[in-house]
Amino acid sequence: MDRADLSSGFPERYITREPVPERLDALLEALLAANSAGSAEEKVAPDFCTWRGIMTKVLTAPYSRDDWELGATLYNGTIYMEEHEKRKDLFGSTPRDKLMSYMGYKFESLATIPVPPTEVNPETLAARDDRVVNTNVQYCSVFKTKLGRNSIVMGGEVDCLILDRKPEKNPQLAYAELKTNRVITNPNQRKSFERHKLLKIWAQSFLPGIPTIIVGYRHDSGQLSHIEHLKTLEIPRSVRGSQPGIWDATVCINFADAFLKWVKRVVVEDDPETVHTIKFTRGVAEISRVERGVHGPEGCFLPEWYRDKVS
Repeated sequence: MDRADLSSGFPERYITREPVPERLDALLEALLAANSAGSAEEKVAPDFCTWRGIMTKVLTAPYSRDDWELGATLYNGTIYMEEHEKRKDLFGSTPRDKLMSYMGYKFESLATIPVPPTEVNPETLAARDDRVVNTNVQYCSVFKTKLGRNSIVMGGEVDCLILDRKPEKNPQLAYAELKTNRVITNPNQRKSFERHKLLKIWAQSFLPGIPTIIVGYRHDSGQLSHIEHLKTLEIPRSVRGSQPGIWDATVCINFADAFLKWVKRVVVEDDPETVHTIKFTRGVAEISRVERGVHGPEGCFLPEWYRDKVS
């Protein structure tokens, strides 16, 4: 990968998925499968069920100026949360934005192999640069975790394994996140990287307990400059005191815990056809509306097939 060109293959060998809203269906299927495979004592009945992306936004909300909404509904003791997404181009709206997005996926393609390292052959390694970069190919993992006293089942995409095989317990210890960033050449770029990108990188990996982040630094041309390995739990300490108003992991965790406790207090109608819309405005959350008797995929986001099986 030394000096690899992350722009190689664009746009000829680039397949993007449709920018459709990310529903809970796949996560609900995984939760049903896990509960059907275990005993009654092992049944997973969390306080919350959602995607990691939503929890990342909640965790970083104290330092975010983004406005966004989520829907929350209580059913059989679990609060399900789904983002109210606006249709958007996930892979960039301009040719330059599309290229920047491609470079991140190209790095993932070059950095990964389809078999454990002990089984790889030179031909597989040599063929990586000629791969089609297909964003439809993803591996998602489902995590059971806790934030404060709140139990959460959370689904999220995982980039790769860095061990030959997953441990039987805590398999996420074998996972790593892959990220790209422009080469940092001045103090202002360093400050921006620490204030914004490191916050999101930390939050994404902290929530499921992924211990390692691998960052590929690239030039504007797409040429890979160097690679850095970061330890998730060391990131908050590395930025502490680096600049005025830098983010604090304790503030993030306390905010997310308080938010989940608040949701428990306000979302109390155990009815899948009652949806509470929670709006975030510059880090402040409020109930913007409550809809009852909602139907269809645009209203009730818990599908009937799931409700029938857990009722």
